[in-house]
Amino acid sequence: MIARTFDPEFLNTVINHPDVRPMLGGEGALDISAQALDANNFVLTSDHGGFILMQHEPGVYEVHSQFLPGHSGATIRAMREAMTYMFTRTDCETLVSQVPDNNRPAHGIAMVGGLREVFRREEGPRGPASYVSLGIMDWAMRTKALETPGAWFHAALETAKAKAGSELEVHGHDEAHERAVGAAVLMIRAGNPAKGVRFYNRWARMAGYATITLVSEQPIVVDVVDAVVGLNGPDLEVLLCR
Repeated sequence: MIARTFDPEFLNTVINHPDVRPMLGGEGALDISAQALDANNFVLTSDHGGFILMQHEPGVYEVHSQFLPGHSGATIRAMREAMTYMFTRTDCETLVSQVPDNNRPAHGIAMVGGLREVFRREEGPRGPASYVSLGIMDWAMRTKALETPGAWFHAALETAKAKAGSELEVHGHDEAHERAVGAAVLMIRAGNPAKGVRFYNRWARMAGYATITLVSEQPIVVDVVDAVVGLNGPDLEVLLCR
C-alpha cells in the first residue's frame, strides 16, 4: 500500500487540491519537488495521498501528512504502514511533527498514530500549533500487529528447542516481549539487523531480559542466548540450539 517515490507529481496534486490547500497556509501553489528529490528525505505515497518525511538529523524525521478528503479509513491504514516502514526499514528513531490548530485532519491522524504533544507555540510560523513526537519504543509497545512476527519467532524457536531436547525454560506469552521481538524481526528482515538487535537490547535491559548479539550481517546470524539463528529469508534457521 505504501511506496517510496522521488516523483513529486502525485502529492503536488494532493496538496494543491481545493479541499486541502487552504489548511496548509500561505498563498499560491505549493511544490514539494525539492523535498522529494532529496535522498535524505522519504516521500511515501498510497492511493489517496501520502507522507513527506524530512530528515532533521540522522534518525529524526519531521512528518507531514497530505491526503484527499473522504478516505479516513485508508488514511489510518497508510499511516500505520508508513510508521512501520520508517521504524523498520530506515534509520528512523523518532518522528516529529507540527500540528496547526486549524488543520483538524492532521491533528486527528497524529493523535491516532500515537504522537504526543511535547510543547505548544501560539505564534509559530503556521499560527497556534502543537509540536508532537513519537519514539521507536513507544511505537513498538503500542503496535499490537507486532505480536504476530514476535509469536512466529518464539514458536519456531521453541519447536527447534523441543526437537533438540533443550532443557532451557519456555517463556510464556508476554505481550510486550512479543512486540519487542516482532519489531526486531521486521527490522532484521528489512536489512536492518544492527538496528534490530540494538532496539531489542534496549527493550531487554529495561525489561530484565537477556540481551542478544549480532554475530554477522552477511549472512544475518544472531545469538539469541537459547540458540544461534539465521534470518536471511522468510524462515528461521536454527544453527545451534542450546
